[in-house]
Amino acid sequence: MNLPVIIDIIIGLVFIYLTLSLLASEIQELIATVLQWRAEHLKKSIEMLISGDSKGTTDPLQFRRVAQLANSIYANPAIEDLNQGAKGLLPEGFRSITHRLGHFFLRMTGTKNVFGNKLSGPSYIPADSFAATLLDTLKIPSLVRSISKTRLERFKDLQLAQIQVIGEGLNLPESTKPIIEQEFGWLTAEFNRVVADYKNDLGSLNNSLDRMSEKLGFYINDSQVYLPETELAGREFQRQMGFVKASFDSEYERAALRAQLQPSLSNLLNTVRKVRKTQDTVAEIMEDKEDSPIYYQIQETLEMMPESLKRSLYILAERAETGGGDTQEQLQRFQKEIEIWFDQSMQRASGVYKRNARGVAILLGTTIALAANADSLNIISRLSKDSALRSTVNLYAKQLVEKNANTKLDNLTNLTKVQNQVDRALDNVALPFGWSEPNRLETDAQGKLLLPALMAKLLGWMLSGVAISMGASFWFEALSKIINIRNAGKKPPSPTES
Repeated sequence: MNLPVIIDIIIGLVFIYLTLSLLASEIQELIATVLQWRAEHLKKSIEMLISGDSKGTTDPLQFRRVAQLANSIYANPAIEDLNQGAKGLLPEGFRSITHRLGHFFLRMTGTKNVFGNKLSGPSYIPADSFAATLLDTLKIPSLVRSISKTRLERFKDLQLAQIQVIGEGLNLPESTKPIIEQEFGWLTAEFNRVVADYKNDLGSLNNSLDRMSEKLGFYINDSQVYLPETELAGREFQRQMGFVKASFDSEYERAALRAQLQPSLSNLLNTVRKVRKTQDTVAEIMEDKEDSPIYYQIQETLEMMPESLKRSLYILAERAETGGGDTQEQLQRFQKEIEIWFDQSMQRASGVYKRNARGVAILLGTTIALAANADSLNIISRLSKDSALRSTVNLYAKQLVEKNANTKLDNLTNLTKVQNQVDRALDNVALPFGWSEPNRLETDAQGKLLLPALMAKLLGWMLSGVAISMGASFWFEALSKIINIRNAGKKPPSPTES
């Protein structure tokens, strides 16, 4: 047997593998769609990410928290919108059918629906959507801001009390006291308005401190009109109020003040991580009453977070704080750290999914090989003996490659296009597989199966099953390369070479 014949046999074998692989790809894609393998695997991967253990958690309380948090994340509009499919009678009808088939399968097998009371979930979640949704679900940004609001309120009260003490400590004439008290009343009202605006999310913390500093400056200037600097009371007032104003205006004092008013992400999460009793947690984070809104916010966050997630977020928060900046900047870096954490986990989950899909592909490929009697050894034998069959298969293989020279089977559209061309080719050629007479098992004169023939058949099916599982894309690229190599070998030499 010469080399061109061997190459033709290889091309014919690869073409047959491609034909069966296309069928396997369609069946596997249909099964994956009906049973929602990708979406289900993504949901379970997120639950494992939250639980912090590849095997999941065995603690019933933590297991329940993991499931509840994952369901809360999926219920967020940002994630729900990712599950929106195409509109129209045909797409919606197809989705309804696949959902019903999937639900029927779950009932028959007794498998739990990982999506709870929903029919399906998204097959892909961007890292930024997950990070933003996780923070929003745990209410960490709002909790940080709520604590800052309460601390700013207390800071305001302390500053006003200090200013009032300074005013009361001055030896003022009776005619001046009402005026100073009136100015102090104005300052109190302005401070209260600044804090109210911050509580209503009408400005940043730094902007609120700037406004309080400005109002304090007006108060000092107006009060000094009635407290001449030449008098002892005026000089003492100016000196002490200078210290108060410096706490707002000094660059270093302002940085220390922001750090005092804004809770550190790592400190907040470390406290949540270490302390399991809500009452102790509130006491360590801030002195607050049990009937306060922040108390209930912290309690709600604690009830949501499994212990493993508390540890993971604490580590990510520490990383986010290495760059310095205010809490808002740290929150942005914290979200980026969560995105990286999610991406790394999803890369591992993708590897697990591919291994699982590979196992299913081998089972499916072997099933197709058995059902179609696609015996690799018999196919090679038929191609080597039947020159007409070999030539016909090679012709259609060459035409297929030429028509799809720049095509890659990396999406459903291209896969369907090549499948249609292969189907048309199969209408004109009888490939060497199936249960027709030439492909059946060999028997003796009494019709009994021959053991060597049966063993060879089993080996041929196994080889075909593994080959089919390698996928249509693999065999299409292999077919293109082999035909291109053969065509290059058949090119006549150029005039300079002859």
